[in-house]
Amino acid sequence: MFFSKSNDDQILGLLNQVELFIKSDINSIDMELIKKENLEDNKVLKKVYEISQLLQERQREDLTVYGEIMLSAEKLSNGITTDIIQKKSSDEKLNYIAKTLNKMMNTINVSLNKTCSTLKDYSNQNYMEKIDETLFEGGQFKELLLGINFLNDEITKNLTSTYRTSLVMQKESASLLKNASILSTASNSQAAALEEVAASIEEMTSSVEITSQTSSGMAKKGETLQESISAGKVFAEDTVSAMNNINNSTTDVQNAIQIIDQIAFQTNILSLNAAVEAATAGEAGKGFAVVAQEVRNLASKSTEAAKDIKNLVVHANEQANYGKDIADKMIDGYNSLEEQVTETLHLIRDVVHATTEQEKAISLINNTVAQIDEITQKNAIVAEEVRLISNQMNKVSNKNVELTSSVAFTGKEELEIREQPYDESHTGDFKRASDVTKGLI
Repeated sequence: MFFSKSNDDQILGLLNQVELFIKSDINSIDMELIKKENLEDNKVLKKVYEISQLLQERQREDLTVYGEIMLSAEKLSNGITTDIIQKKSSDEKLNYIAKTLNKMMNTINVSLNKTCSTLKDYSNQNYMEKIDETLFEGGQFKELLLGINFLNDEITKNLTSTYRTSLVMQKESASLLKNASILSTASNSQAAALEEVAASIEEMTSSVEITSQTSSGMAKKGETLQESISAGKVFAEDTVSAMNNINNSTTDVQNAIQIIDQIAFQTNILSLNAAVEAATAGEAGKGFAVVAQEVRNLASKSTEAAKDIKNLVVHANEQANYGKDIADKMIDGYNSLEEQVTETLHLIRDVVHATTEQEKAISLINNTVAQIDEITQKNAIVAEEVRLISNQMNKVSNKNVELTSSVAFTGKEELEIREQPYDESHTGDFKRASDVTKGLI
């Protein structure tokens, strides 16, 4: 079969158009280069024409798919993952690319929806759900899902620790508040009691000072009494000496009375003899007889006076001896009294020394109690501040528990079961707090 030069030009022109079209130098093939009336006569020209039409049809299909692919890619770059490639091409490779892109878009969309839903739950303080990490085999999306799940783990861990700590603080702050209240009350009572004790010690100090002064006065009085006893003892000894002298004098008087008595007796004898002689003399001796009678009367009176004096001297001697005995007993009494006063004086001096030391000790105790009272007053103020702080801590811990209890996270129910509410019967049992908080360290 032979081609005319006109047909050859048409075929060559069309093939050039196809070549440029394939090279993408032109967007369409100019089909007007072929005269349709020549197609029936020239099979080669017809085939080239049909191929050109097929190429253009395929390009239109491909361009439609490419357009949707580019549109989806642009939307994806803007964050939109819901766009799906609907068109298909006769090119299976291009369809596979579209299908792969659709699958990618769907996977990204599912993961992002799950991520958004999970993050929304997180924003509503619900940390129960995690994202399926198997949606992606690797890459940054995989890292994103792993990061969100890791964030969930860390938040859950922190919430668990915070909730456990809040529960512990709630229980122990209640215990601390109760004990702080007891401490505050006890401190105030102790401060009041110390004030009374301080006042009593001040009174006792005054009493001890008075006792010390009284003891010192008693010591001086004792010394004066000892001196008086010594002087009395000397007086008693002088009295004994005087009694001895009186006794000696009465003995001398008694001896003189005996001499007088003898003289009176001899005088009486002589008067009797004189009376006898006067009677013998008769009238001449009457006057002498009168004198003799008077002498005998005087002798009798002298005898009676001597007898009375003797009785008086004997009585005086007896009284002197009695006085001597009393004076001796008085000396013995003074000696005993002096010993007793000396011992008493020693005791008083010991009392004075002990009272002085007691006064110093009481004064030291008074100063110490005053310092303790001042410290106790400060402790009472601190205890009240601790009570107020404990009250605030209790409110804060209760608020923390209230806030944390509204958050949903894994393990919360187990904590609520394990951490029972605070029992006030355990007041002061701070060991429980350390046992509970061991797991927090």
